[in-house]
Amino acid sequence: MKGLRSILATLAAIGLQDAVAQTTPVLTFEEFRVLMKNHPKVSYAGLAEERGTQELKRAKGAFDPRLSGNYQYKFFKGTEYYDQKAIGLDVPFRAPVMIKTLYENADGAYFNPEETTPNSGLLSVGVAVPLGQGLITDKSRTELRQAEAFVTYSKLQRAVITQELLHDAYKQYWTWWMSRSLLDLSNDWVSIAANRLDITKQRFELGDVASIDTLETFIQLQQRMQKAYSAGTKLNKEQQELRAYLWSITESGEYALLEDEVRPQREISFEGASENVPVWTSKTMDIANRNPELMSYAPVFDRLRAEERWKREAMKPIVNIQYYALTEPTAGASDLISSNNYKWGAQLAWPILMRRAKGDLELTRIKIRETELEAEVKIAGTRNKALAMIQNLTLLRSQLATLQSNVRNMETLLDAERDKFNSGESSVFLINVREQQLFDLRMQEVDASFQLKLTELELLYLLGELN
Repeated sequence: MKGLRSILATLAAIGLQDAVAQTTPVLTFEEFRVLMKNHPKVSYAGLAEERGTQELKRAKGAFDPRLSGNYQYKFFKGTEYYDQKAIGLDVPFRAPVMIKTLYENADGAYFNPEETTPNSGLLSVGVAVPLGQGLITDKSRTELRQAEAFVTYSKLQRAVITQELLHDAYKQYWTWWMSRSLLDLSNDWVSIAANRLDITKQRFELGDVASIDTLETFIQLQQRMQKAYSAGTKLNKEQQELRAYLWSITESGEYALLEDEVRPQREISFEGASENVPVWTSKTMDIANRNPELMSYAPVFDRLRAEERWKREAMKPIVNIQYYALTEPTAGASDLISSNNYKWGAQLAWPILMRRAKGDLELTRIKIRETELEAEVKIAGTRNKALAMIQNLTLLRSQLATLQSNVRNMETLLDAERDKFNSGESSVFLINVREQQLFDLRMQEVDASFQLKLTELELLYLLGELN
């Protein structure tokens, strides 16, 4: 009697749980998609793209005009040794040219005669051009090209982070859905077993069935309750993990986890899996231009090739030419362009063996080849995995259709067996066998639906189509 009272108390708890479930709000998959967009990782993905924007801004800074100034004054024992001032403006371009302007004025008793200027000062306007190393590209232009490639890379990294978040979150939602479905199924089976126990006891009291039938029904109830306990434990675990993806924004702008008790939607759809095999196969063959992680190799190659061009340029000798037209600020335009007032210079340098430059160039080429091989392996592996997912989708769709047909057929057999039992032509044992067969089929149906959803999710993730 003590065991029976425990069973009855558990049944009451299960009945209360069902009543609560009927009033528990439902969190549909579409609602879940909206709520998880508040996840901090979404903002983190945005920062990845912002990093690329700031890298480009920094690289462009190398081409900002540069204003400079210098002033020196010395007075000692009543003598003004020198009073020198200079103001310059350098304007670099993406072409290998820099425009340089400089105003100088020097006065005093002692200073370098070379720095002598007219009373009104000296104005120079010139150009600096590299004729050897730096003519095709230089460090600043290389960094700018790399930063432009990094902007593309950072946008793709944002997509990579977002796709990973969606993949993990959606997988957790459908895992939660499966756990809830299995618990609901177990609770239904417990209720059926409890109802049969009550009917069997009544028929035993009337002498219609043997006492062993009540024991068998009681054992069946205990077994189903044990499965319900296990399903409930798994559901609690999956529900707690799901909360890690449910975030809201508070009035202060902070993130807060949602703690409300909810249940998933009952129905499950397979929109993605509905596409035919040729469509999926066509997308898979072009996966290198669809998957954001694979697409990220293109800007990586752009950065490496820009580095390679710069390393090749470093193999050339340094030959820099500078030319300045000189004039007084008060002079006319004809004096500014006069060939009689100018200064020019040249710089030449070239390491004879070039071992450092050659080593740097070959190391970069090795890095490019390593990246090419890595990309080839990654693309092939991802494509093969996607093709396997397409095959799995076809098989799982067929499996699910077969299971659904088997469930309907088994329900028909169970109804017939129950009719025979009510007319005294069957036994509790046969009823339990039919019910267990139907229960197993429904469990398999839930699992097949879950596996089909995960396969669909995995394929969409590999193709970069999660949203």
